[in-house]
Amino acid sequence: MKLSTVLGFFTLCFTLALPFASATMSRKRHNEVAHRARGDVDVHKRSFTNARFTYYDVGLGACGVWNNPSDHIVALNVEQFGPGYPGEYCFKTITILYNGISLPATITDKCMGCPWGGLDFSRGLFDKFANEAVGVLNGEWWFNDDN
Repeated sequence: MKLSTVLGFFTLCFTLALPFASATMSRKRHNEVAHRARGDVDVHKRSFTNARFTYYDVGLGACGVWNNPSDHIVALNVEQFGPGYPGEYCFKTITILYNGISLPATITDKCMGCPWGGLDFSRGLFDKFANEAVGVLNGEWWFNDDN
């Protein structure tokens, strides 16, 4: 028997067996990863603690709607808001918590000067939490279930 025939036979066997071995290894790896992601992972409540809150004069927002100072709206920091028009978070509702006060708000704009997790409030919304003379608040906020 020729050496090339024997090598060809082994190459064919190896080539046919490889997908089965790979699928078994892949399935095993998936099960390991899936098993690790038990109840300790909270993917539904994306919360931002010690977030910086400021206020601004509203108008035509980055989501394409005109806002009034009394509206409970926020401008999301530009990094989270993302590129494009309208942004992926336009009109999503959030809940804001500061000093024991919890209020809902809607994202309708982006804040160019806010840090990651930071929000700019309409004056009407800021006034519900503190006097405008305070200027900057630090609190918590999260996306509501409709997101």
